[in-house]
Amino acid sequence: MIKSRLVLFWICIYLIPLAAIAQGNYQINGQVISDKNITRAYLYTFDKGRKLLDSAEVKSNVFQFSGQVGKPLAASIGFKGSKRSVHFILESAQMQVRVQEDWNQPSTVIGGTQNAIKKGYELDVASFQDSMRALGAAYEHADEEGKVKLGTQMQVWNQKVDSVRKDYLIAHPSSFAVLDIYRPYLPTLNYVELQELVDRFDKGLAYSPVYQELLGIYERKKERNLVGKQAPAIHSKTIEGKVFNLSSLKGKTVLIDFWASWCAPCRIANRKLVPTYEKYRSKGFEIVSVSMDDKEHLWKAAVEKDGIPWIQIADLIDLKSNKAAAAYHVEQLPTLFLMDENGVVIKQNMNHEELLEFLKLKYDE
Repeated sequence: MIKSRLVLFWICIYLIPLAAIAQGNYQINGQVISDKNITRAYLYTFDKGRKLLDSAEVKSNVFQFSGQVGKPLAASIGFKGSKRSVHFILESAQMQVRVQEDWNQPSTVIGGTQNAIKKGYELDVASFQDSMRALGAAYEHADEEGKVKLGTQMQVWNQKVDSVRKDYLIAHPSSFAVLDIYRPYLPTLNYVELQELVDRFDKGLAYSPVYQELLGIYERKKERNLVGKQAPAIHSKTIEGKVFNLSSLKGKTVLIDFWASWCAPCRIANRKLVPTYEKYRSKGFEIVSVSMDDKEHLWKAAVEKDGIPWIQIADLIDLKSNKAAAAYHVEQLPTLFLMDENGVVIKQNMNHEELLEFLKLKYDE
């Protein structure tokens, strides 16, 4: 699908005047479609916060901006007397901007290498995002079992979007547009995923606040990465009310699973794990699920419904207050840690496929 956008990409580049590129100039020819009397347009950039760069008179719904920009920046155009605005990438190019006052009509930006890359990505993921929106609307009104099923479908579409985003990163590692595409996802990525971004993105993007944000989140999660370290102690009570100490499982390979009954991805993961656990439990593999539920009846009902046969523990304290979650720096659910026979963390933030691969190598070969 990405190849289908290359024609659009090269057409947009071809239309960029070479003189504008050489001199670092930009020119924005704009039109606002509105029944209101729009008299002023404002050009903002988002380099270290929103900054008013320029303003222009709007005559007969037409306006123009021109100037110089050293490197691509996130930008927007807004209007006096209107809440409508358009976001784009300000770069050395001629750009055509058409802004619709009607929120049901899309605004458009044509021109510039980075804007072409951004538009190509948006077109490539549009159908996936439409599917996710439809599932999200149904999710709000679904019962518990329905949420699990819909959550499974949403994961599939999310993975498709993630795959397209990664393809764009591989194809355009020095692109500001791709970096900007990743910006809203940065806080949710784990250390391994962030490390891949740091390794792949060109260091020439270091001027961007988004790149500095990436480095900041990466360093924070790097400090909290537990791989190679002794797993923090966990003391709690099992679902049967018995005292539990993580140290009692020394000598076994242990998957520590932080989850909650209200977390649909967790419930999906539970059901995938059951056959895996049944296959390897006799070979020295154990799972400990640490619930972030604060209501006992919801926790127990979820365990029963998902048919979970492994160790279940809970302090019946939510994620923000839970001592075990704090010790493991858990910020989202589910979060998984794999511990070896000596109590050392050997994998963190792994998914089910990675766990299966590890267990096959360890026990089946």
